[in-house]
Amino acid sequence: MRLRNRGERKRYVEEPLISDDDEPIIISENSTKDDDFEEPSDGPVDQEVDDDEEEGVPTSDDELAPDNGDDDIATSFTPKKQRNVGAGKIQSRKSFHEIPLYPLESRIVTRVYAGPLRRYARYSALRDVMFGPEYHRIKIIWDLEIRWANFPILPPKRTPEDQQGILPSPWLPRGFEREQEKRAFLWYEALRTNAPGLQRSRPLSPEQARPFIPDEGGDIITLVGPWDKQKEYRLRQGSSLQISDSGYPVEESSPKSTSTGWMFDVGGIPLAVAWAPSTRSDSQILAVATVPFSDQTMSNQESATNSADGAQNATGCIQFWEFIPEKIGPGQLATPSAQPARFLGGKCFNWGRPKRLQFAPVPMECCGSLGILAVLCGDGKARVIDIKNLQSPGPTFDETPIATFNLSEDYKVDVTCLTWVNTNRLALGHSDGSITLWSVFPQQMLQRVGVHTTYVIDICSAYPSSPYLVASIPVGGCATLTDLSQPSSEFTYFPVPAINFQPNLLCWNESMQGFMALYPSSTPNTTVAFLHHRYFCQARSICTGPNTLTCVSAGVTHPFILAGCADGSIFSCNGLQKLFKQKGEPLRKLKIFEHEYRPVDSWKQPPPVDVADGGRVRGAARILQGFLPEPNDDPRTEKRKEMDRKKRLEKLKRAAGKKKRGRKKIHEDDEAEDREAELDQKLASRVVIHEPLTRLTTIAWNPNVLFSCWAACAMASGLIKVMDLGVDL
Repeated sequence: MRLRNRGERKRYVEEPLISDDDEPIIISENSTKDDDFEEPSDGPVDQEVDDDEEEGVPTSDDELAPDNGDDDIATSFTPKKQRNVGAGKIQSRKSFHEIPLYPLESRIVTRVYAGPLRRYARYSALRDVMFGPEYHRIKIIWDLEIRWANFPILPPKRTPEDQQGILPSPWLPRGFEREQEKRAFLWYEALRTNAPGLQRSRPLSPEQARPFIPDEGGDIITLVGPWDKQKEYRLRQGSSLQISDSGYPVEESSPKSTSTGWMFDVGGIPLAVAWAPSTRSDSQILAVATVPFSDQTMSNQESATNSADGAQNATGCIQFWEFIPEKIGPGQLATPSAQPARFLGGKCFNWGRPKRLQFAPVPMECCGSLGILAVLCGDGKARVIDIKNLQSPGPTFDETPIATFNLSEDYKVDVTCLTWVNTNRLALGHSDGSITLWSVFPQQMLQRVGVHTTYVIDICSAYPSSPYLVASIPVGGCATLTDLSQPSSEFTYFPVPAINFQPNLLCWNESMQGFMALYPSSTPNTTVAFLHHRYFCQARSICTGPNTLTCVSAGVTHPFILAGCADGSIFSCNGLQKLFKQKGEPLRKLKIFEHEYRPVDSWKQPPPVDVADGGRVRGAARILQGFLPEPNDDPRTEKRKEMDRKKRLEKLKRAAGKKKRGRKKIHEDDEAEDREAELDQKLASRVVIHEPLTRLTTIAWNPNVLFSCWAACAMASGLIKVMDLGVDL
């Protein structure tokens, strides 16, 4: 979808800047003097002139006393009011940033950002300070912004060779990906040579795997299609529907309809999904961590709280699904095919329920593996397992992993979140607020940093351009960015403490060189914020949802953002265009679809019931799509603008006097009232409580270049929708 409503850009003169080393630095004579270290001169003191006297400001009390006989003289000696320019003065990138004296004013407390980037900085000033002062870095971000200027909502379905196509990271040196694959191959060969039997697994029969794989024992009724012509379909666990652009299955759509993705049922609540890094063009693998619906019922939560062990000794399973694209031609990106999604099997274990999972960021297909997967289990430990190529569909039982990570010497300190730093480095967050860095093979803890004082709920590395930077968010406290190369001295944080209960709300945006997270605020909000890695303590608003945010994801080869909400809606927008918004430029966001779920009994939730056409049903889900773009702004800001506009109209009416109002004026007033009522409705939607299984649990863009426009959206009802969101003009 293309919207041509952008204003004319300022012209950017692409001329190389003169380096500071080439320009002579002119130092004034007065700046070389230092009153504290300069020796007193032998001459008379009266010959010295103070700085205040040079500016015409008197220093003695006699000079400040006015003379009653001459008012002009008294006026001339009035002290001048000095302006406090502050620490955030935007300077040219040819000069150095001034370091102000601290504190600037007595009114400024210590927990206030006082750097060179100001809140009101926009476009060129924001670009130069945030990505400069080097000319080549400014030119990179400028070219990226122009590259996707005509795509304000969804990514372009074009190859990197196109001037407006998706693009691998331009912030990396040439040949970085190939070098990482070589190092991963050598590391895997060392692992296989030195510890060939480190990971042990065995296949399971369907009867043996039944206790591990979540199975609610009932189908789910789905309503898909246009909002006024929806049709009913039934999905069984392990089955899928090939969805067309109209919303109907491909076999029931018109002959001109093409497949845009799949929708399938995993039989449980998907807590995490991850795409396997791959260089293949004939298939894609998605890993899904699921838990039974009974784990999140009120009765089971109360029993787990009262018991000593809870659900730590429960079984767990990770499902793997395969998706086949159409044949990819030269200069084309992948398109979903009409073949159904295929369940490859699962990894079963007795380590507890899987809570988080993440693939190592380097493809491992040259080693005969689908990838190295890190899993956070219910027993409070993180494990790394090797996903071999699944030749025959079926579950397997893993007895031992490659490595197990936990702080065994500390009492009741569990692993709470994880992120890959590179192929052989894993960063973990713990329940005591600390962050640890581990080597996978050989297994060893490299360092431990006490970043927070409470439970770390989310952690993310800035791989691949800055893997040593790790952002973390605690349950209660400030979002913090830590430099693992110098953890004792290099760290920063957003200065507003907040409370966060929801994971999957922190990710790294490689194109924009920053983190996407829930806006740090002391009050509940529904805004996705951008935190640049160089100015982490200043957040910029990117997208605002209608309800509580539950998950967010940023593209790997493009800056487009997906944000899921508790009301089942998912939004998309161009984060880079929002960051460099010009004054008066209208921006848009798009609701991709809206999911609504109703169980058989929303109060008691009994077991699935039999229906007339055979089988059992656990609930019904409705998928709505085809929404129009809407303004990408906070409803509070829109309402404030609307109120200001009404005040200006009232002021003009009073100035013009009482005149006869025509029908046109009455119509305009009615439209203004409708607009304000619509904004009030948007604000009220933030506090609406929805069915728990309606929410979006997690979202993941595909990291592989040819499949960059594919996204997996998991819903708490057990449905997962894989969509091709690329648009072509």
